[in-house]
Amino acid sequence: MRNVGRIKLGYFPLPQEEGNRLRNLLDFSAGRVSVVDPCVGTGAALHQLTDGAEADKHGVELDANRAATSAASGIATIHGNLFNAVGRVETFSFLYLNPPYDSEIGSMDNKRMEFLFLEHTYRWLIEAGVLLLVVPQGRLEPSIPLLAENFTDLRVFRLTDPESERFDQVALFGVRKKIQSKPCCAPGGSVAPRHANAPGE
Repeated sequence: MRNVGRIKLGYFPLPQEEGNRLRNLLDFSAGRVSVVDPCVGTGAALHQLTDGAEADKHGVELDANRAATSAASGIATIHGNLFNAVGRVETFSFLYLNPPYDSEIGSMDNKRMEFLFLEHTYRWLIEAGVLLLVVPQGRLEPSIPLLAENFTDLRVFRLTDPESERFDQVALFGVRKKIQSKPCCAPGGSVAPRHANAPGE
């Protein structure tokens, strides 16, 4: 099966109760933020995780019906394959990533989609921006080197909803490390969005 078809089948929306618990671990009180969900689905999880926050919301979704629902809910949504989407580096304060649980099909590495989605999107976060990654616990290992190199304050929480337990899901929070090489100037002289804060900050 081609990648696009497999990604489509790997849609596992965040259970509502888990969304409520994770929202309580996030602090958006510093001011307006720009947030993104690269697997936005209908947009329900992103709205839940940013409930009450002043947030400019963005998403990418492969499925046309889900993309339309997300866009209608007020999320600036790109309908298409994430790997064809070009995101500006250091743009978002909060990255919510609940990627497809699958492997790519290729002639060589056949890497896990969880890693590939993270690898493609983590640079979109500004310095001190917050990553929330929801994946099966056993799928974290391939991403550990990338996470350790680019994030600090890494914390993992087990999800306890019956559907989450079925997939052995965990939620990982991380804060983007200081970025060594920065562009000379921000586009249009814009001010970077304020940060979301990870648990305990």
